[in-house]
Amino acid sequence: MGDRLGDAIADRPDGIDFAPGIHGSVRVKLVDQLKALDLKPSDIDYLAFSHWHIDHTGNANLFGDATWILQRRELAAATGPTPPPFESLAPVSAYRNAKIRLVDGDTDVFGDGSAQLLLLPGHTPGHQALQLRLPHAGVVLLSGDLYHSREARRLRRVPKVNVERVATLASMDRFETNAARTHARLVIQHDPRDIALLPHFPAYLH
Repeated sequence: MGDRLGDAIADRPDGIDFAPGIHGSVRVKLVDQLKALDLKPSDIDYLAFSHWHIDHTGNANLFGDATWILQRRELAAATGPTPPPFESLAPVSAYRNAKIRLVDGDTDVFGDGSAQLLLLPGHTPGHQALQLRLPHAGVVLLSGDLYHSREARRLRRVPKVNVERVATLASMDRFETNAARTHARLVIQHDPRDIALLPHFPAYLH
């Protein structure tokens, strides 16, 4: 999933404040990481997001040639008359001219179970997690913003910014049941402790 702060933030050494208490910075641009892999944005075939908050869509417009896999309810909310907080359309404006694959619910991206988008609403209307089945690492679950820290997971904390508390708690239950059933490795994307356990770029789980 294309969850990432925008490369433009890298030009601001002190980073930026998204909201009170929420600060972001970029040390290495995504385009430079792709270049290190001998790739460019136009080489990417598919693009999806956990949700459309601006700290997850910063580089979306680099991928106008890709097929955008969008949850229908997330798109409807973001483009509706009262979009959820922090869902700016500017970072994702390329969707208007991109090839779109609208989905409703869980989605098997390639049809072979290797990459599945799991609809887990509550943080936003169309929030989703990513489940990968890797040959050696096994099942890996990326939580998106279902959780923001290990403590939030343990205590089942629901942030005030979430659009629906009941839906969030139901999504947590579903996520945990799935993680236990598949013996998944869980990565909370906002928790530096989980990120530190991943292979350092350009190495990767496989």
